[in-house]
Amino acid sequence: MKKVLIIIPLFILIFAIAGYAAITGDCRISLIKGDVLIQTYDTASEWVAASINTPVTDGDKIWVPDEGRLELQFTGSTYLRADENTEIEINRISINTDDRIIQIAMPQGRIYANYKGYYSRDSVLQIDTPIVSAMVYGDSRFDINVIENGATEISVFDGTVYVETQTGTTKVRAGNMITINPGDSAEISPRRPKDNWQSWNLSRDSFLLSNRTSSRYLPPSLSGYCSDLDQYGRWVYTPDYGYVWTPRLVVSTWAPYRHGRWAWIYDDYVWISYEPWGWIPYHYGRWAFRAGIGWFWVPPSVNAVFWSPGFVAWIYTPTYVSWVPLAPGEIYYGYGYYGPHSVNLRKVNVKNINITNIYINARVNNAVTVIHRDTFLTGRQVVIKNVPSNPFISGVRVSPGRPEITPVRETRIPNPLKIVHEKSFPKRHIIEKTERYNIKERKPAINNNISVFRNDRPSKEINVRKLDYPKPALKINIPKSEPKRVIENQEKQIRVRPSMPSEIKEKPILQDRDKSVHIPEKSIKIPEPREKTGNVVRKAMPDKHIEKPKTDSLKPIIRPRENPDGREIIKKPFSERQIIRNTF
Repeated sequence: MKKVLIIIPLFILIFAIAGYAAITGDCRISLIKGDVLIQTYDTASEWVAASINTPVTDGDKIWVPDEGRLELQFTGSTYLRADENTEIEINRISINTDDRIIQIAMPQGRIYANYKGYYSRDSVLQIDTPIVSAMVYGDSRFDINVIENGATEISVFDGTVYVETQTGTTKVRAGNMITINPGDSAEISPRRPKDNWQSWNLSRDSFLLSNRTSSRYLPPSLSGYCSDLDQYGRWVYTPDYGYVWTPRLVVSTWAPYRHGRWAWIYDDYVWISYEPWGWIPYHYGRWAFRAGIGWFWVPPSVNAVFWSPGFVAWIYTPTYVSWVPLAPGEIYYGYGYYGPHSVNLRKVNVKNINITNIYINARVNNAVTVIHRDTFLTGRQVVIKNVPSNPFISGVRVSPGRPEITPVRETRIPNPLKIVHEKSFPKRHIIEKTERYNIKERKPAINNNISVFRNDRPSKEINVRKLDYPKPALKINIPKSEPKRVIENQEKQIRVRPSMPSEIKEKPILQDRDKSVHIPEKSIKIPEPREKTGNVVRKAMPDKHIEKPKTDSLKPIIRPRENPDGREIIKKPFSERQIIRNTF
């Protein structure tokens, strides 16, 4: 086996170590509708277009504009969904063996939470609004709604929600709701009948739970991602790896790590897949190819579940960047520990690293991706000439770790080619108005004996007025943003889809797509009843002056039924055979 000795300059090592801690992958954007925007550490104060499968971490802000929706999925099957005109900020995500803390700030908008409690010593989901902090410690489902003046409504479907204000605490049990106004006046009443937002969320929950076939083949810690795998692929048995997963509806020239981009996130290049299922197969496990099956994903063993920015090997030059998916057992070089068969470049002498120049998948037709360096950085297609189609079998030196290429502005954006109209951005005066509530200064209440607002335990309970009937809905009066898009050099406003590396040489992938579309309400004009005229005799009018009613306007409007996620639900029987997996 041919090996190459790689020597890394000292300044590169210092550049790597000086960066921030590696992103952990504890949260991602799992569903997105409309022009959702995100603001991260790397984008600084700039709002940029978000994308499905974007990892989300501490300090990130997200804005959901008119007619938009967002779903965040956390490790362990916890989901948060945001309705239109909602602003959220991730204050803290810590999901590990010591604590499991999710703390979200919501200055305005509406969030539905489906929390799967971990029942560990320090475990909490906390949502902070301008005047309220809501905490749950066990399995719970609730809806929290904030209007312009900070008044907050919390409706509880399952579990118990602990509520704290500046003056004290209370708790709300399933089937009830609480309304808290500025000044801490509070009312608890039976929960209202479900509205459209709540009904959609409950249906979405049921949909995600109905797709559980993949749990037979996944480590328990990854069972929360069953829905993606069940919906977009199938499991097959292989003698070498046991049961493996292969995607459906892909073209013959498709390969892993191609339909998406590498974005610079917290001092590393992280793969963001534009495929709806493209989270777990690109950040856990490995890929392999077999005739008769095609490409398939090999899930990690129970003791080898480690998230990574993307399990690939790299080659890069001043002209192009190239990568190939790693097969089971091949070494991944990264700046952090990413499980067995990985090397942490922060803790080794890189002068002693011997990198093999032979990768199993590099021999598979069309497995290697080669793009222009500028395309890698900006996402804009640039034609490359006079470069090897497969550098991994051409004797080019393999690079340990990520490409040492300085990112540009576009490199830090999940979806750099999507242009969003200025009016889709958050309203500045709304954001500034909520800053006085000091949401960011609140600490997480890791158990219900800790106060959010004070250093000691809350002194008393809120004075709550109890109602025997559902309280009427609050009137929300928040200025809406304009979700129109502006496309350069075009008169018509159309949706722009970013170019992918795969589009350089092949047609787009035929993946399932979210087919739901927003259908505006059409007004139906029905003639008002005529007044009674008694026995008044009217002269007959000539036929030519009689205007017949347009019957088309009286036809009922038929709208397509929308699945919880807007896609067709495909269920296929799977074998109950025993799971067999190689450990890597």
